[in-house]
Amino acid sequence: MGTVNFKNVGQGDSIIIEWDNEGKNNIGIIDCNLYDNKNPILDYLSQKLITEIEFIVLSHFHYDHFSGMPDLFKFCIEKKIKIKWFLHTLADHSILQIYDKIFNSKKIEKASIDFFYYLELLYKNISIDLSVNYHTAPIQLSNTISMSFFAPSEKTGRNIATQINRKFNTKEFTYTDINKFSTIIYIQNNDSGILLTSDAVKGCFRNLNKRINREVVLIQVPHHGSLMNIYHNFWNELSKKDKCPAVFSIGYEPKDKLPNNETVEFFDKLGFDVHSTNSVFGISEYFNQNNNAVNYLYNNKTQYLNHFSKKINTIYRSSINNSKYDGDQKFTF
Repeated sequence: MGTVNFKNVGQGDSIIIEWDNEGKNNIGIIDCNLYDNKNPILDYLSQKLITEIEFIVLSHFHYDHFSGMPDLFKFCIEKKIKIKWFLHTLADHSILQIYDKIFNSKKIEKASIDFFYYLELLYKNISIDLSVNYHTAPIQLSNTISMSFFAPSEKTGRNIATQINRKFNTKEFTYTDINKFSTIIYIQNNDSGILLTSDAVKGCFRNLNKRINREVVLIQVPHHGSLMNIYHNFWNELSKKDKCPAVFSIGYEPKDKLPNNETVEFFDKLGFDVHSTNSVFGISEYFNQNNNAVNYLYNNKTQYLNHFSKKINTIYRSSINNSKYDGDQKFTF
């Protein structure tokens, strides 16, 4: 028996997984994002007396997935917490080459420097440092639970490296190109599986059904519900339990406006039980349109005031007030 806890960190990821192994409670972390200058992962860990973390996974090197990791690394160093597995895609130097070709804010630049600084200090606490991809062998978490990686493909890194290193490079790289290195994580026990997709791109899901050999009981919607990342055939064919929870890790980001209404509608009509960490954009639009008891109005003034508010409880939300669509989302498996 185990739990998956999606922490509310706005548009980003901070996921805590806990499970029992021969009477011992184990903990694993996937991504770690700062939210309103706080670190929900650290807030959670500080309440527990732990001496070891089974794994830390960095799904890909985007700020909304690693911004809280320098503080997490520093915490583990100070508390002498051992990390059995540090799993990532950083061995592919194409990621850092993309960073050299795109504009980075000072905030991202500082977080990147801090990330590598504290990671180097943490290495003595890490038993196994492993770059993961499509071919990584499953990692056994207990006698009955294993973790597999279904992305990225090795070809992704090779193709991008070739494009970057061409003498006359005509391709313009953007920050979103790093999503091509996102992991897809499959955690399975004897009976069922959990699919965590970070910001994986559409192409990663082609032919993926052949690798999923359990009924899926929980999924994370890719890239905060961006329609561009949804490969419809995969989700239509996926073997899942009735009312399988589909989780959107989202927050109020006006430049992205995620999730897309069409994505929410697709998963709802496919029979998934939709959950989200914030009731914004497509969640608000779709469920308010389909709920006569709620009348949703887009109030530009409210958006403006709440976007710049420093109070956590006044960050923009719609008129939906339902724990399924707002706050941490926790599930058992």
